Amino acid sequence: LPETQGTGLGRQFFELVKEKAIENQQNAIFLNVNKYNNAIHFYNKLGFIKVKDEVIDIGNGYVMDDYVMEVAI
Repeated sequence: LPETQGTGLGRQFFELVKEKAIENQQNAIFLNVNKYNNAIHFYNKLGFIKVKDEVIDIGNGYVMDDYVMEVAI
């Protein structure tokens, strides 16, 4: 939400996910983000890189037009 941007909450959530991923012996974290979502800049700041384009048919003529992003941990 725009009112929570810049408060550090997103980074805190990411750090929690990262901690859990490490506890579970994961080497990376992946996410999908819409290609036109401004959050891509935030994910880049966290170290995520685009690894794939993905179009997913979600039915009724709609698709998710996403980037798959990854950050090594």
